[in-house]
Amino acid sequence: MTTDVPDPWQGITPPSQTTSASARRVDPSLRWDLFWALDVDRRCLLMLRHTRGLSLSDRLPKLQGLDVERRSPDADTHDLLVIRLTDAEQRELFHRLCLDIIAATELAQNEDEAVGRFLTRTWRWHRLLRGGRDGRLDDEEQKGLLGELKILKDHLFPVVGVNRSVRCWTGPLGAPKDFEVDRIAIEAKARRGAAAPYVAISSEHQLDRTGVEALFLHVLEVSAAVGETGRAVTVTEAVNTVQRLITDEGPAMTDLFDDRLAAIGFDPLDDYSDRRWVMGAEHIFEVRDGFPCITGAMFPSGVTHVRYSIGLTECEAFRVDATTLAQRIAGSSGDDNKSD
Repeated sequence: MTTDVPDPWQGITPPSQTTSASARRVDPSLRWDLFWALDVDRRCLLMLRHTRGLSLSDRLPKLQGLDVERRSPDADTHDLLVIRLTDAEQRELFHRLCLDIIAATELAQNEDEAVGRFLTRTWRWHRLLRGGRDGRLDDEEQKGLLGELKILKDHLFPVVGVNRSVRCWTGPLGAPKDFEVDRIAIEAKARRGAAAPYVAISSEHQLDRTGVEALFLHVLEVSAAVGETGRAVTVTEAVNTVQRLITDEGPAMTDLFDDRLAAIGFDPLDDYSDRRWVMGAEHIFEVRDGFPCITGAMFPSGVTHVRYSIGLTECEAFRVDATTLAQRIAGSSGDDNKSD
């Protein structure tokens, strides 16, 4: 792959119009349409051209000195994912970032995965460059990751297989739902077992059924371990358990799984031994008519970023078991439900 030139933007002539960019393909041998580009202000860009209409999250990474955006050029039948360098002093760092994104994207087996890898690796850089704290996941983020790993291991791997399950894990990319298996979506929540029976919903999109056949809310009780208990695990141990299953059954997905973890902010080199967790009961609810939730259709246009809590006692009429969830996922996936 011819990406090791000192400055890939040298020799590109800037366009004359603000609405366009001058581009050169990263490498003609690459399967995916990746381009080095310059805009009218001579700012450096990396672009991925992909089929129009792919389902993407509205949320994109925000990095200091960089802009990440999507474009739908009128004169093209394809869309663009664009990363633009806005701080010229960071050109060398931006080049390294682009090479890392390209290396991750070229491993994709299909276009959906290429777009996912492009965004996931960008989210990883978002976390690395964000700074602050000690770099580790905080307690709430650890519990959230444990809940999502539980869904992967216990509810998706046995039904749709390892490879497909990892691809369906869309939450780390900023998608409105944590998992999307065909037209079945799952939103994951974790709560302290002894806490008041509420879960926090972070937007009007999380429990919105628009565009899906069925939506399930999975709530896992996760409590900090007190004293010695054989059931307690660190978040690293939980990740390693899922990692081993992927390595054994779907090694091709190992890199993508690592990218999803990186997008969340999990680094396997971080030490989480000071915090152990006990995973308790899980609760599964189907979000259907009458479910206590707020969606965008309930209020005028312009109201957004709605945060609220729902009482689990009010959700009891919508409770389903794990078998029902598995059947709905399998039914939506068709006869090829375990294909990797």
